[in-house]
Amino acid sequence: MNNELLNKPGKKSKSNSKKSKILTDNDIMKYEIASELGLLDKVSEAGWAGLTAKEAGRIGGMLTSRKKQKKKMMEDKDKDDGSI
Repeated sequence: MNNELLNKPGKKSKSNSKKSKILTDNDIMKYEIASELGLLDKVSEAGWAGLTAKEAGRIGGMLTSRKKQKKKMMEDKDKDDGSI
C-alpha cells in the first residue's frame, strides 16, 4: 500500500501546525480494510468521519475479526513452541 496515502490527513485541522500521527498496528489494519472495501479514497478526502455508519461498522467488524484471528494464531504458536 502507498505510504503517502496513509499519512495524508483527511480533514484539515483548525490550526496550521502539521502534526504527523504515528500509525499503530490497528491504524494500519484499518487503512488496509478500507482499501479492500474501496473506501480509501473517501477516507483520504473526507476523513474517517466522512464514512457512513454502515461503512464504519463494516470496517470495525472486520478489524475485530482480524484481531481475534491474529490473537488465536499467536496463542496457537505459543502452544506449539511449548512455552506457556
